[in-house]
Amino acid sequence: MEFLLDPDVVYLNHGAYGACPAPVFARYQELQRELERNPSQFLGRRFHDLLAEARAALATFVGARPEDLVFIPNATAGLNAVIRSLRLGLTTRC
Repeated sequence: MEFLLDPDVVYLNHGAYGACPAPVFARYQELQRELERNPSQFLGRRFHDLLAEARAALATFVGARPEDLVFIPNATAGLNAVIRSLRLGLTTRC
């Protein structure tokens, strides 16, 4: 099974509280342990390179350039950034 979900549960809310596939969760735990072993090393020296590697892999997967991709905390933050960048020509009335 790819997910760690209880097999007796039908889980359809991946948009709000998405469960991770087991391999993703395992990698997350590896990185979390590395961070906990030496936070300064991880955050000060490894984090930037890890993000660059992830961005490059994602770019290959979606057919984009790595420099055109950014990571965001969640979909709401991403939509907010896009919407705030648009010039919609709306006016407010008091």
